[in-house]
Amino acid sequence: MTDYPGDSLRFVADLMLKKLAKYLRALGYDTTFSENFDDPELLEIASREDRILLTRDRALYEMAPAGYAFLITPQIPERQLSQVAESYPISFDSSRFLVRCLECNTPLQPAPKKDVKGRVPRRVFHHRDEFFYCPFCDQVFWRGDHARRMRKKLRHLLGQES
Repeated sequence: MTDYPGDSLRFVADLMLKKLAKYLRALGYDTTFSENFDDPELLEIASREDRILLTRDRALYEMAPAGYAFLITPQIPERQLSQVAESYPISFDSSRFLVRCLECNTPLQPAPKKDVKGRVPRRVFHHRDEFFYCPFCDQVFWRGDHARRMRKKLRHLLGQES
């Protein structure tokens, strides 16, 4: 396994690890995922982009160059995240929490409140002042109850409860 400082960790996840990919994105880690990647594409992405291939497929894991793949053994996504965190410096950092689009991995951009009017529920518009958007898929995000629950869950899974 290659040593990676936490800020330089980049992943590509196979088809069986969609929820793990979303957890890693929520934590701010650059995690590529597509249901359309085949094995050769996953290996190419890992090598070309210096990403760690996360896979549950033993054959795919064994095809990857040394240091470019990590075999995930648990079936439950929460346990998968714990397994990754045991081997790599994964942590909860408030400054990186929810800075990437959970759907496409693109870094989110601040969105002025006036620009999201009509794009978010009226009650959200009136009770929130901070919004973000994905410049790739054009979704609008805000840190409401879902973000609070996700923060609590991720901190718990990483043993960083406060």
